[in-house]
Amino acid sequence: MLRPGLLFILAILPFVAEARAEAPTAALPSPLEPGRFAITILSGGYERVVHIQIPEGYKSDARPPLVLLLHGAGGNGLGILDKDGWAAKADKEGFVAVAPDGVPIVPGSPANFRTNPPLWNYGQLKARSARAAIDDLAFIRQLLDELKKKVPYNDKRLFCAGHSNGGGMTFRLAADLSERFTAIGTVAGVMTLEVPKPKKPLPTLCILGTNDPLLPLAGGEVKMPWGSRQVPPVAGSLALWAKAIGCKTEPTVVSDQDGLKRVEYRSASTGPTFSVIYIDGHGHHWPGGQRILPESMVGPITHKLDATDTIWDFFKVYLPTVPTK
Repeated sequence: MLRPGLLFILAILPFVAEARAEAPTAALPSPLEPGRFAITILSGGYERVVHIQIPEGYKSDARPPLVLLLHGAGGNGLGILDKDGWAAKADKEGFVAVAPDGVPIVPGSPANFRTNPPLWNYGQLKARSARAAIDDLAFIRQLLDELKKKVPYNDKRLFCAGHSNGGGMTFRLAADLSERFTAIGTVAGVMTLEVPKPKKPLPTLCILGTNDPLLPLAGGEVKMPWGSRQVPPVAGSLALWAKAIGCKTEPTVVSDQDGLKRVEYRSASTGPTFSVIYIDGHGHHWPGGQRILPESMVGPITHKLDATDTIWDFFKVYLPTVPTK
């Protein structure tokens, strides 16, 4: 039986994937070669596992782009690489894909989707919980530095994409480590900081489903297996992030057809644009992904958009604007 305190924490989490044991991947070879590998980093007293997809044709002296991928609560790095298509996309497009595993809500105990989900701490956790004491910002900073040595990449072409809880962490990175990244993309995740102050405004793409039971656009009470929670209207969070990166707080509709509505929070000067895509009738699932959970939990799944293709196409726009080395 879950402890009452744990039930409260679980009630604020968007569950998106199973946290189950996967076959181990090989350690990084030297010299580097294409394939799936893993490294372990000691951070904050915990061993953190990081899955890495080295693309075909990788050359360390060429320093390709790198995409950091953050899974949702209950998920893991292998899931976002394989089930959401990022490993295949990395091989096709020639970037390095890096997907770390989050730490379970009860650190030190085995991960379990329903009772002990791995997740990210972006400031949303109950302050006195053991998981809230683990600094994921420090871990990501350490990881990026380690990767410079272990998997040389172009730190001017560094991107981050996250799903749900991982999307919330992506926004936190964009607020507190903005100088490290080139652009960000999220699915079913929003910014929750009260006063975000990024040092550098980042181009941002946010993908949301209009029928998401875990992140209802209008806000309200969200019922989950472990209790309920109140969710504020999503528009407020979007406007706050738009303001933080120097954009107007009222969106402009760019297109609205075939169940896809794209709006832009346009720059108030010459800064980046904040784009949001609303998928009509879609729930909390990663669009185009293979991860299938009951509709009663994540809402309906549509096939109007592939989020991995869409986010990478968004990132690619910014590749020519930065040096290759």
